Amino acid sequence: MLSIAPVRSAAGAANYFAKDDYYTVEGSSEVSLWAGEGATDLGLSGEVTKDGFEAILNGSLPDGEAVAQVENRRPGFDLTFSMPKSASVMAYVAGDKRILAANMAAVAKTMAWVEKNLAEGRRDVEGRKVPVQTGNLVYALFQHDTSRALDPQGHIHAVIANLTRMPGGNWQALHADKLWSRNTVIGAIYHAHLRSELERLGYSLDMKGKHGTFEIAGVPKAVLAEFSQRRAEILERATHLGIKSPEGLREITKRSRDPKLGVEDRAALKQEWASRAAALGFDGKALVAAAEARSVFAPAGSIFDKGYRAISDAIDTARQRLGGLLRPHDPLVDTGLARAVASPAAARTQLAVASAVRILGEREAAWPVDTLAKTALDLGLKGVTIEGVERRIGALVDRRQLIQGVAAAADRTGRMVTTREALQTEERIFAAVEKGRGLASPVVSADAAPGRLQDAAERPLNPGQLAAATMILSSPDRSVVVQGVAGAGKSTMLQAVAGVAQAEGRAIMGLAFQNKMVADLAEGAGIKAQTIASFVLANERFIAEQGTDRHQAARASLAGSMLVVDETSMVSSSDMLKLHGIAETLGVDKLVLVGDRQQLSSIDAGKAFAMIQAGGGTMARMDMNIRQRTDQLRTVAALANIGKAGAALAVLGDNVIEEADPASAAADRWLALPPTEREVTAIFASGRDARTVINERIQDGLVAEGSVKGEAFQVTVYERINTTREELRHVSTYRPGQTLEVGAGGARDVGIAAGRYDVVRIVRSGKVELADGRRRIRFDPLKLSPTEQRDRLQLAEKKSLALREGDRIRWTANDKARGLFNSALARVATVESGAIVVETADRQQLRLAEGDPMLSRLDLAYSLNMHMAQGITTDKAITVMSSHERHLSNQRLFNVAVTRVRDALTMIVDDKEKLSRQLDMNPGNKTSALETLGRIDIDGRRCSAPEAPFDPGPIDGLGLPDIPAAGGELPPLPAGPATEGAGNGKTPDAPDKSGRSDTLPLLPERGLGLDL
Repeated sequence: MLSIAPVRSAAGAANYFAKDDYYTVEGSSEVSLWAGEGATDLGLSGEVTKDGFEAILNGSLPDGEAVAQVENRRPGFDLTFSMPKSASVMAYVAGDKRILAANMAAVAKTMAWVEKNLAEGRRDVEGRKVPVQTGNLVYALFQHDTSRALDPQGHIHAVIANLTRMPGGNWQALHADKLWSRNTVIGAIYHAHLRSELERLGYSLDMKGKHGTFEIAGVPKAVLAEFSQRRAEILERATHLGIKSPEGLREITKRSRDPKLGVEDRAALKQEWASRAAALGFDGKALVAAAEARSVFAPAGSIFDKGYRAISDAIDTARQRLGGLLRPHDPLVDTGLARAVASPAAARTQLAVASAVRILGEREAAWPVDTLAKTALDLGLKGVTIEGVERRIGALVDRRQLIQGVAAAADRTGRMVTTREALQTEERIFAAVEKGRGLASPVVSADAAPGRLQDAAERPLNPGQLAAATMILSSPDRSVVVQGVAGAGKSTMLQAVAGVAQAEGRAIMGLAFQNKMVADLAEGAGIKAQTIASFVLANERFIAEQGTDRHQAARASLAGSMLVVDETSMVSSSDMLKLHGIAETLGVDKLVLVGDRQQLSSIDAGKAFAMIQAGGGTMARMDMNIRQRTDQLRTVAALANIGKAGAALAVLGDNVIEEADPASAAADRWLALPPTEREVTAIFASGRDARTVINERIQDGLVAEGSVKGEAFQVTVYERINTTREELRHVSTYRPGQTLEVGAGGARDVGIAAGRYDVVRIVRSGKVELADGRRRIRFDPLKLSPTEQRDRLQLAEKKSLALREGDRIRWTANDKARGLFNSALARVATVESGAIVVETADRQQLRLAEGDPMLSRLDLAYSLNMHMAQGITTDKAITVMSSHERHLSNQRLFNVAVTRVRDALTMIVDDKEKLSRQLDMNPGNKTSALETLGRIDIDGRRCSAPEAPFDPGPIDGLGLPDIPAAGGELPPLPAGPATEGAGNGKTPDAPDKSGRSDTLPLLPERGLGLDL
């Protein structure tokens, strides 16, 4: 584990780290030493003295020079590297001092990487402070042996002085931005080096998480728990706050630190440790002896040196080569002779990097090189360290399987890379948009459209709505874009478009990201719709399969039609390309892309909607927000739409409330409302942890007051774990107690039929043992094909729920036959013996008996997360955001949170100032391959001069009829006609004729308030 913190006082740090008697106590395992190229240049070496350490932290060099003597000078930074608990137990309780040396070696190698890659100063360039890489640090290493609770806990402080030597030779303050932004990368490098060092010592390791954490195999869980008092305190606090995320746990750790207790008698302390372990039947001696026998450091010429190790190495090499032959083809891993001669560690490094490319590539089009390296290291494969990973990334770049991008001067991510496939996908989207220009048949002329639209509209259209609708009906281009801010009345506009199109005999079909949005299109705009996924699944085959009877039948059904895609910002680049391909091959006349590029982007890679807009797609804007009904909320929404989240928080003023436990406070505030207010007040949470706490606390409160009543009906539900398909190819992803769901058709690569399986255990050979209630199955995840997607694998965790009459629930899967759709709301109407009766949002009642699969596909729905919230409207809302959820503290989620509400918004946060800073720094944007290469500016990155167009060569995969393959010059990105909606007209707040305008109805009397 790695943590980083500022050093706030030079004298305080010297007193704590470099006490005169700290390293002379009998039996002490403490060590101190100077390190770093900068320290060498200053003549600092050996043990660290208190006075010398304090002087350096104060910027006083040995020759008397004083560096960066400014007010509020920061002395330095403390990087703390902590061994896994099992390693500390083996070092201090079992007495294997080799582990301490291994840990010091791992830290030294990690800090060498930090120094080489992250050490920077700044220099003035035309009035701007520009970072300059220096490659040198001045730091001291302090090895400590106890936790704050006086348990054995080996850790090393690398205290970096706020100094660095610039290329010209002068000393100045360290520019430490990269130390903070790369802290997780540093941690991954340390874990990888420590794993490698411990394996060299002969220890077997058990991986414990997705981020490269591990324990030494063979140390009993009871022993680890006995010596984890500090960890227990942190977890107890986290449980109380409902926090599970690593970021949240780190935040609790920082906020709950007490001064470390002094140790006057270390010998007595170590004897106490030994006694506590002995009481559990553990002394670790046998484990140490077995590790020494397997160690690469076994005495030369010994039986272990000549026998065990030679046999072990031979078996490892044979397994690696045989495994390579048996595994499916991987396009990012060497084949043939190159694969056969690679060492086991080199072969695993290739596999780790290939997997990292696919793991990241499923969610993003481009990534920082450091993130790619961290992802490869986190897989925890034996012998994989940062040096080998960086070499492999370099080889893939040289082979043009990865493409280096250009970073903007203000870009903190560092070097970026993308893939040939991502680049080709984006190029083909542009080519498809360009090819469709002038190919559509206008429904009505631009002159006739306004009058026709106002006649068809259920309420008068404002100028922005009218301009967008006119463009859709009259443009001769196949692909058109409507960019509308949240609350612009897009559903009302589309209802008018549908009325005119249908009157002209044009078929119109809607597409949306999820089934709830599908229902909204049907109800709010009168457009029959389906999900994008189901539409693509049914029709993408026709891109390659043309001229067949099936193709002709599909073309006959869609030719001349209009496809309307709602909330298009959530459409991935892959699906966007497929939609354009389907539209062309099946003769769709018009593809209408409607959404808001400032709201949530796709879960999968790409930001095609924003990219098409930036590239000059035919577009109309709807910038007038007609949802918010107060000046304050209109201002907040306007600021959120331009990325000014911090300013928006300031405008909310007293409506932003700080609480140590925001989730619980939000639940209590909602419960304090009268029933009529509850029905019109939604609760939004940025993350799953907060949502769970809110749901459970509200349910308990409703039970206590009798609003939710009767006998409880116990159900076991399955919460999906967020993993990519590639992560499921690695055994480190699996944990006993999880379930593996295999979709229709099964996982043929590993011979597993469709169904739901319990993960029983992880076998040391790298296999996963599953059980389905009848039999047990072992499978090797690495035998899953890296290119297959049809097996639909999904990991989930079991969770128990007690449902009572009146509970609000939502579905987490589809049952189309019964009209139950993922994310739609329902209410428990009654509880019967062995069954419950639910009432759906459309007032239908359905009985679900024990064993019904949908009883495992639901959750409480008193609180919703932001992804569920996009596209809905509510009168009032309580929104929870926490600064420790760094990835969820971004401008897009904030935009959704504050633009759902008509009349009143209360935000409950843990730290308003910190959250405001994080929101302003984190736009939450997706990446683009073309933007990474400097060939288009989508989000205002202002890249440096574009590189020459990259020719990726032939790539297997999706093709588009008559669209040139990628390569050569990208088709020009024209500034196509864009019809601008003025958005300045006044629109009445009265509901439309259906009682709905881009809003969600309440269920009368029993209203659920929201129907997601």
